[in-house]
Amino acid sequence: MLAAIARRFGRSGGLKPLRALLDERLAAERRPTATYVGNNRVLVGTRVGDRTIAYYVEADDRLLSPWFIVTGQFETELTNYFLRHLRPDSHCIDAGSNFGYYSCLMARYCPEGRVIGIEADRHIADLARDNLFINNLHGGADIICAAVADRCEEITLYRRASRSGNTSIVQVGANFTTALGEPPAEPFTVPGIRIDDLADRMQGKVDFIKIDVEGAEPLALAGASETIRRNRDLSIVMEWSPGQVGAAGFDLRQFTSDIAALGLRCFALDRHGERPIETGALAAMPYQAGIVMRRFDAA
Repeated sequence: MLAAIARRFGRSGGLKPLRALLDERLAAERRPTATYVGNNRVLVGTRVGDRTIAYYVEADDRLLSPWFIVTGQFETELTNYFLRHLRPDSHCIDAGSNFGYYSCLMARYCPEGRVIGIEADRHIADLARDNLFINNLHGGADIICAAVADRCEEITLYRRASRSGNTSIVQVGANFTTALGEPPAEPFTVPGIRIDDLADRMQGKVDFIKIDVEGAEPLALAGASETIRRNRDLSIVMEWSPGQVGAAGFDLRQFTSDIAALGLRCFALDRHGERPIETGALAAMPYQAGIVMRRFDAA
């Protein structure tokens, strides 16, 4: 296929750079390209909005990789939210970055800004780091291997070998993993980091925080209180997974009270935009890939 493309553009005055060819091919076909490159990695080239981004993903992952490889799509409503709101100079934190989908998206659309992704699993953090580099986005973006928490202490997490996106502070039983045809979750320790501790690296400004930390969201928010206080126009996009939050030992009603105490109001996302949610009603809400939270006094 690439040879055919090269011949075509060669006749019209020389070969174009590979990235330009990929941009044109994906724009024309509107579908991803996927190639196994070894070392348990698949290289996926896809269109995110009007930009082309390349991603390494795990070949043996059963949770995120299959649909992403086939369609090139990932959490469409959350993606569209960021495409609507990111600005070239936005400063963003991607807490629970996994393979760096949002870290790369943010860095691609915020070339004058600053992006930090945080991923606890070293193997997956390496994927996210490499994804920044292969897209030439590492100048304004970094990946930190740590667990987002409310204190800077070591935290024990449980790695899901074939579902790295479900690695969590929650220890699932062997019966659960066996039923899914996967090995038992493996414990590992990783340094904890507070979002508030990133103030200097973010140059004192944070516009967007994405939080997806598999049940540890109460810890992530508790460690972001100063960031919330100092950034009036901050928007937080957080996975709402009451089952995981409860399994991690947190009380949902207390968590919603904590959200209100931080001065945040909540919005649900859908294809049409955002609609307000009463904070007190969150505890009864089912799973949402993302809810938006902003300060009550935001502009």
